Amino acid sequence: MTTSNKRTQAGFTLIELMIVMVILGILAAIALPTFASMTRRARYSEARLQLNAAAKQIQLYRLEHGSYPPDTNSGVAPAGVIEWPTDAPFDSKYDYDHWGIGNNRCYVQIGFAGESGVRAYPVHQKVAEAGTLVEVEDNLVIAVDEYDCGVSAGSVR
Repeated sequence: MTTSNKRTQAGFTLIELMIVMVILGILAAIALPTFASMTRRARYSEARLQLNAAAKQIQLYRLEHGSYPPDTNSGVAPAGVIEWPTDAPFDSKYDYDHWGIGNNRCYVQIGFAGESGVRAYPVHQKVAEAGTLVEVEDNLVIAVDEYDCGVSAGSVR
């Protein structure tokens, strides 16, 4: 009776494991930027929806009170506006602006500082036509209205 010492292979070789790790690394390198881009786009879509809803709240305020609320600082809801978005994407803030832009014209807009959190659009100037939403660098701005008023320039308080 002869006994043979045969070893049976159980598991993977080191080369097989390294090949699998390289393949997984390549897949991750492809998938992560795509996922980050999709997440960023989803957050900006959420901000657009919130800007539109806030603009409707400001217009409703004007219908009820006969004028727009005074200008506020970034992150502060306009006085008397009940439903103002407080959970902006990217931990950024919404900024309600009510400005005199010259020639006795006033301009009302809502800005979103975007991913950077820094205002990139000009102050005390018309940024867009009423009713439009524009991008300024990574910021979003929705123009609510432009109307005749008695203020030549600066914040309407």
